[in-house]
Amino acid sequence: MKKSLILILVVLMTGFVSAQSLEETLSNLSSTAGKAYVKPVTSAFGSNLNSGWVHGVPPKSLIGFHFNLKVVAMGSFFSDDQKRFSESGTFVFNNSQIDAIIKNSGYQPGTPQYNAIYSEMQNKAFGVNFSGPTVNGNKDEYVKVNFPGAKVNGQDVAKYTVDLTDVKGFLDELPALPMGAIQLTAGTVLGTYVSVRYFPSIDVQDIGKVSFWGAGLIHNIGYWIPNPLPIDIGAGFFFQNLKAGDILETKATQFGLYASKTFGAGISFTPYVGATLETFTTDVNYTYESNQINELGSKVKVPIKLELEGENSVGFTFGFNIKLAVLNINADYKAAKVSTASLGLSLGF
Repeated sequence: MKKSLILILVVLMTGFVSAQSLEETLSNLSSTAGKAYVKPVTSAFGSNLNSGWVHGVPPKSLIGFHFNLKVVAMGSFFSDDQKRFSESGTFVFNNSQIDAIIKNSGYQPGTPQYNAIYSEMQNKAFGVNFSGPTVNGNKDEYVKVNFPGAKVNGQDVAKYTVDLTDVKGFLDELPALPMGAIQLTAGTVLGTYVSVRYFPSIDVQDIGKVSFWGAGLIHNIGYWIPNPLPIDIGAGFFFQNLKAGDILETKATQFGLYASKTFGAGISFTPYVGATLETFTTDVNYTYESNQINELGSKVKVPIKLELEGENSVGFTFGFNIKLAVLNINADYKAAKVSTASLGLSLGF
């Protein structure tokens, strides 16, 4: 069974991989453009990690036997405005790009004006605007560097747009970012379930080794209330850490209040809702290969480390769990700035 679960999770984790390398793609972007380019996927990773933990509030018993092994699939949805970006920054043009810019302004190679502009533009950073597909943009569209025009060495140089042919949409407008995990939940002690979540290290093409783990608990507040409540109310806290190659590392935390009501016994139906506060941060590390040339005649390589905060802060979850003897099926939807759906299939007592 374990091998079957891992196979399912590998399919979920690798189904979105592009034919191009993410690290190679990012190596063509400075920190400003790189941050805007990769932001949608870092928010999706974080929202996925903060989803699928709960499928109901535990009973308020002092001691009980509960053991549940679940494979959970999550998918965070991309909005249309996450497919493109526009950001200002600086850029050093390479020789062929400089040649195209100067020719576009009407200066012919070999003329004094051309030579003077060419010499001045080499190894010089210009203020530009980056625009085009984000990591989840169209794979057939390139990121563009929009040179606004400038006076260079006393000569007017017109605006011009350069295509970065090594930077395009990586996920090709994927509707949602899929992920999966194996989750074990056990209890009950003082009305509390403890959960651990794990994904084995898998080598994902063009990303590297992907793995994550997490832990948390949910406690039935009604345990401390003598009179029975009409519904079960719980409070939970969960933490998770994900690494994707040497490029990404995401840490996510979530605190939530949950309510559920179980109808039936051996075969039962449990609707549940939750209100959560969540945070997640992602560190992105790569090396930017600038067009600037050093004294040895090689491209200048700049280490880039970005820290991106997740877009979600508050989420509202609505879901249900169906228990068929030892088989459980649950599904829910988290409404948030980055919305996420999750589906769980588990065996438990």
